[in-house]
Amino acid sequence: MEIELSEDLQHYKESLVLGLTAKQFLFSALALGVGTGIVLLLYEKIGITLSCYVATPFVVPLALTGFYNYHGLTFWQFAGKMIYFSFFNRPLVYGSTESVQELKQIYMETRQEEEREVQQRKKEQKKEKKGGDVNVVKKKAIRMGIVTVVMIVLGAAAAVWYKMYR
Repeated sequence: MEIELSEDLQHYKESLVLGLTAKQFLFSALALGVGTGIVLLLYEKIGITLSCYVATPFVVPLALTGFYNYHGLTFWQFAGKMIYFSFFNRPLVYGSTESVQELKQIYMETRQEEEREVQQRKKEQKKEKKGGDVNVVKKKAIRMGIVTVVMIVLGAAAAVWYKMYR
């Protein structure tokens, strides 16, 4: 017998108060208490604005501990990974398995192949130029002849029109 559950049920969390889970409620109450305590202790000495600024670094991590979740990591796990990857991560270094002689030999082989290909292309281009130049010149000459004939015919037609209708 198989019972299929919806994916929404896998992420179900029971709410305790105002739609918050027990963890979220506990840490939001703790953050509120810490923030209120710091502000009440400091507002007479440094003012309300500065006391709020002093309380913020204490309140934000507490609130994030209860609410923040990124790919299954809590706030402190995520912060630890970010610090590790920012400061303690070793760079990846590629270590070649080939010796210097092997690399030189591979380089020389690829260079020789490239030179052969270049020489072969040059030979093919020379062959095309020898046979192709004559054909190109013929085509240009034919086009020029056609354009010349068309221009002469148009000039004659213009002269006839000018004589007849003037």
